[in-house]
Amino acid sequence: MTEQTKRIKRKRKIYTTVVVVALLSVYGVTQWYLINRNKIETVKATEGFINDSIMTTGVVCREETVLESTTDGFVFYNVENGQRVSSGMLIGEVYPSVDDIDLINKSNDIKQQLLKLEEAENFMSTVNIDISITRKQLSNSMVELSHSVVTGNYDDIYNSMMDVSLHINKINTAMDRNDDIASTKQELINLNNDINGRISDPLVSISSPTSGYFMDSVDGYENVITKESFENMSYEEGLQVLNTPVESSKSGVYGKVITNYKWHLCAYVTQKQAEKLSNTKKVRLSLDTEQNQYQNAEIEKIIPKDNMYLVVLKSSTIDKSSVSNRINECEILFSQYKGIKVPKSALRIVGGEMGVYIKFAKLVQFKKVSPIYQDDNYVILPINTSDENQVELYDDIIVKGVNLYDGKYL
Repeated sequence: MTEQTKRIKRKRKIYTTVVVVALLSVYGVTQWYLINRNKIETVKATEGFINDSIMTTGVVCREETVLESTTDGFVFYNVENGQRVSSGMLIGEVYPSVDDIDLINKSNDIKQQLLKLEEAENFMSTVNIDISITRKQLSNSMVELSHSVVTGNYDDIYNSMMDVSLHINKINTAMDRNDDIASTKQELINLNNDINGRISDPLVSISSPTSGYFMDSVDGYENVITKESFENMSYEEGLQVLNTPVESSKSGVYGKVITNYKWHLCAYVTQKQAEKLSNTKKVRLSLDTEQNQYQNAEIEKIIPKDNMYLVVLKSSTIDKSSVSNRINECEILFSQYKGIKVPKSALRIVGGEMGVYIKFAKLVQFKKVSPIYQDDNYVILPINTSDENQVELYDDIIVKGVNLYDGKYL
C-alpha cells in the first residue's frame, strides 16, 4: 500500500468520524428539544384567598390600670392573661418563696389527675364502654403527646398527659380494676395533703380594682401613649414611637387591668391609602396577620401628617391579641375574596376567551375562567360554577409550558 493510499484512508476515517459525531449531536439536540417542548410545570387548584387590604404598623391605645407591687415576693396568678375579671375578684397571691409557687403548681397538677380519675369512674357508671374505641383514643392521645414533646409546648404536653391518663383509667375501670383506681386516688389525696401542708401562708392577696381584662406585665406605655397623645404628635415623633422596641416587664408591678373593652389603633398610611379609607366607614382589623383572624373596626379619624396620614380606628371587640400587643404590624381589611387561587402566570387568552391550560391525563385541556378578584400575582376563581368548562378544585393547572394548545398530547 502506497503512502498516498494510506493518507486517503486516514482522511476517509476522519471524515466518517466527524459525520457520526455531527449526526449524534443533531440527534441529541432533537431529542432534547422534543422532550423539553412537552415539559410543563403544574400546580394543584386549591382553595385560597386574596385580601383587599392595607398593611401598616400601628400602636394600640387602651384604657389601663396598673397594679403596683406592694410587697416583695413571688406571685401565683389565679387568672390567665387576657381573662376577663370583675371588680374585687382574686387575681393572685404573693408568697415568700419560689418553692411555694412550685408546690402550688404540683398541687394543682394532682387535683387535675384526681378529676380525671373521677371522670373515668363517673363515665363508667353510666356508659357501657367499648374498650376498642377507648384504646384507639389512647393511641391517638399518645401520638399527640409525642408531637407535643417534639414541639416543646408545655401546656400541650400537660393536656396530652391528662388525656392519656383518662383513657388508661377508663380501660382499667372497664376491666374491673377499680381497686387500682381507688388506691391511686388515695395516694394522690395523701400526697396533695402533704404538699398543701408545706405551702406558706400568702403575704398579700391581689384583687382586681375594677372590671376588665387582666395582663400580668406592663410595657411602660400604659396611660402614656393614648389616642389623644398620639394624635397630637408630629409624624416624626409618632414614627419614633412606632420604631421603638416594646419590652414587657413584671418588675415592680403585679400586672394591669384593661378597663374598657373599646380600644384604638393609630397608624400611618399613604395619601392613596387614606383616600381609599375615606370612602368607607367600617373595616376589619387584624393584629395577628399570620392567623387570618379579624375584628370589626370603624374609622374614627384621618389626620394629615406631613406627606403621610394618621388613621385612627376604633374597635369594640377585645381578645388576646388586642390586650397583649402594643406596637406591631397590622392589616386593615376591606374585603376578603375566597375561591380557587391561581397564579396569574397561568392565565391565557385563546380565541378572545380568558382561561388556563390544565393537564388532564396525557392531554392539555383549555378551561375558561371568570376571576372574581386579582392582585399582582394571583387571581381568585369561583369554586361553584354552572359552566362545566370552568376550573375545578384539584385540577392540575399548567403554569409553565411551550407550544400549548387544547387537545395537545403530552
